[in-house]
Amino acid sequence: MFGTYLTGSFGQSPDLYKARNEEKRGRGTSETVLKQAKEDTQKIINLQKEVGLNFIIDPMFKFFYLFQPFAEQVDGVKVGSQENWFNNNVFYRKPQIQKPLNLQTSFTEKYLHLDQLPTDGTAMVILPSPYTLLVLSDVSGYSSQKEAVTNLAEILHAEAQHLVSRGIGRIQYDEPAIVVKQSLKSLAQEDLDLLQRGIEICGKIEGATTSLHTYFGDAGPIIPYLTSLPVDCIGIDGTETSLNDIVKHDYSGKELALGLIDARTTSLENPIEIVEQLKIIAEKTNPQKLWLTPNAGTEYRKFTPSLQKLDLLKQARLMLHE
Repeated sequence: MFGTYLTGSFGQSPDLYKARNEEKRGRGTSETVLKQAKEDTQKIINLQKEVGLNFIIDPMFKFFYLFQPFAEQVDGVKVGSQENWFNNNVFYRKPQIQKPLNLQTSFTEKYLHLDQLPTDGTAMVILPSPYTLLVLSDVSGYSSQKEAVTNLAEILHAEAQHLVSRGIGRIQYDEPAIVVKQSLKSLAQEDLDLLQRGIEICGKIEGATTSLHTYFGDAGPIIPYLTSLPVDCIGIDGTETSLNDIVKHDYSGKELALGLIDARTTSLENPIEIVEQLKIIAEKTNPQKLWLTPNAGTEYRKFTPSLQKLDLLKQARLMLHE
């Protein structure tokens, strides 16, 4: 019934940070950076296994931002201006899309250590949701937003299916934009229709389970909409969405991932309180499975806090299985 996993990039180690700085200053090499990233990746994958996480992710040490593989590797996309990633002191570069893109795959492989991930179906890869990718890109050359999100979703579906062929057992689509818009009271029916169109195309992947993970905003008012989408799991940022709003709804037929561990603060949650919340939610909402996760990637507060948040998952997991 209960499980745990990470939901995004892990904070980089001091050794990797040093290697990258040395390369920038001309005193190190890209080969040294890649070697350190590979070593650190193996350490974090092993740690995830040791603490008993149900899904294992590549910690994404070769990524600088979620859209990077798409922006740099998909033919027809260019890398645009640097922008703030929502309300965080991290940045991304806007993908520039000027016409419909041809179907293509394998664009994420350069950035992942697929050879280090488990092959038993527990490996998970994180991709952008087609809606968030659409609204945070500069897009032109389509007859409509619907045509654009359809094209992006088809490419993401093909990439997800390719990753499953390489042994990945779960695909998480990151969807912060829809709940951020909801929180800002700027969400329109068109936004909901565009996300629905995208997820209808890429939400079901043969041979894998899928999750739509929302974060950085209050999902409360649109939970019924989210649970109607064709994915196996809905992820909700429990630091932005109230417990009262979450327990109002029935999640029968869906898995529910709750981001009750705040990846954007160094403050440490009380695992006893987290477990109590999870038990209340499980009793009142009937999900197929209930997952405890960080609300987002733990990259925002660097390496040591990332390890501490991972340890919280371990503590909560042990309490839940006593």
